[in-house]
Amino acid sequence: KTSGVAVVLATSVLFIVGPTIASYIPRCMAGTLLLHVGIDLFLEGVYDTYGKFERLEYAGTWLITIVMTLYGMNAAMIAGGISAVSTYAVQTIAYLHPIRGQMTAVTLRSSRRDRNRLANVILDDPDIGRTRILVIQLQGHMFFGNMAQLNESISNILDGKDKDKGHIQPWIVIMDFSLVLGIDSSAAQAIIKLNKMMRKKFDVQLCIFVTGSSDGFPCDYSLSEELINVMGDVELSKHGGNAAGDFANEETALLARKIIDGAYTGSQVCQTLDLALVISEDALISKKNPSLLEDELDIIQEEALPENMEQFAGMRYLRNMCPQEVKESDLEALCSRFQKQVYQKGDILWMQASDSDCAKLVIMGTLLATLDNEAGTSETVPAGRMVGELGLVSGTPRMSSLKCISNEAIVLHLRKEDFDELVLSNPSAARVMDLICINYLASRVQHVSNRIFETRCLPI
Repeated sequence: KTSGVAVVLATSVLFIVGPTIASYIPRCMAGTLLLHVGIDLFLEGVYDTYGKFERLEYAGTWLITIVMTLYGMNAAMIAGGISAVSTYAVQTIAYLHPIRGQMTAVTLRSSRRDRNRLANVILDDPDIGRTRILVIQLQGHMFFGNMAQLNESISNILDGKDKDKGHIQPWIVIMDFSLVLGIDSSAAQAIIKLNKMMRKKFDVQLCIFVTGSSDGFPCDYSLSEELINVMGDVELSKHGGNAAGDFANEETALLARKIIDGAYTGSQVCQTLDLALVISEDALISKKNPSLLEDELDIIQEEALPENMEQFAGMRYLRNMCPQEVKESDLEALCSRFQKQVYQKGDILWMQASDSDCAKLVIMGTLLATLDNEAGTSETVPAGRMVGELGLVSGTPRMSSLKCISNEAIVLHLRKEDFDELVLSNPSAARVMDLICINYLASRVQHVSNRIFETRCLPI
């Protein structure tokens, strides 16, 4: 405060006595100062902006510079106004529509493919399931000139004007900014207003904004913080983080399994579309039956698993992996062939290209699957996932190397000899492994990263 008051007083004194003091300053000093200011402004406006602006905008900068040099400041101001209006008109016509596409999440699947059967029933329900999730993918540059078009288009989408009579009002809207190249400050503020408008006017309960990058939104404005501050009752910190940089890749979204207390309302910012879909699915399940999320958490947290209850947890995991109803006796017969194994951090379970002599069901801890001779391609294998089942069924060599990255990992181990004997003695129980493989491959094909507006890969 003291420094601020001192600056105000000094400025006031100089405003009064400044002209008198300036008369005693040699003109060469004033000329030198103006020369340096002119050079700095030229470098900032012409040199530093080269390659950062579009050609039309950069040409306008040169137009103003040339007109100011030849005809003076007044003419340059007129030229600047004409250049700004012309640039705006051309950009409005030439820019792509800010919305690349929009669709419901009916055919989209997240990485959470191990949900229990009742939770999947809710997500597949045509009235309260994934039909209530709307995904909007944006593209290009977001600037003040196309925000009115964006607002109108989203209003029409949410109002059902662009749909048939069977339009279902979405409860959750996911806005994907992965293909957005830039957002100016006016557009960022308009996005904040758009978020409030969707919730207030169209009763959207949860808005999720996907940055598509660990660096956040492509703008200087603190858009992530502003959107996170527009909260309802949701507690994002219990989801493992609320900022775009908290999740380094889609694999970490598999670990975002913290249950959220209270209602899923307000707005959130995520780094990946996969994580946004995970949160959206959790919101739908919580809206209908929150206890289902608590039931999932019971066998995920290490402290919730009683000692010597690995077979019990294995049964629950196997049941969640099956895409359709299977007999309890078949699950029990299959689970009885699994044997407990314990690994420590750094242990190698198998190497790529080795023989597929077993499958493993992770009960506790985390494994890491990596591809050799590639640039760090890897995927985490959390509790509740099975690895090696495709090689066990088809006999193909290992497609990746597998090691333990948690302090300790407890797995259930199914040897190929035991599986082959089960095929002969109890084909119905052995077929459960086939169903698990089919479900896994289907989830890979229908994963949101393969389906959302990018490829011609149709759901199977």
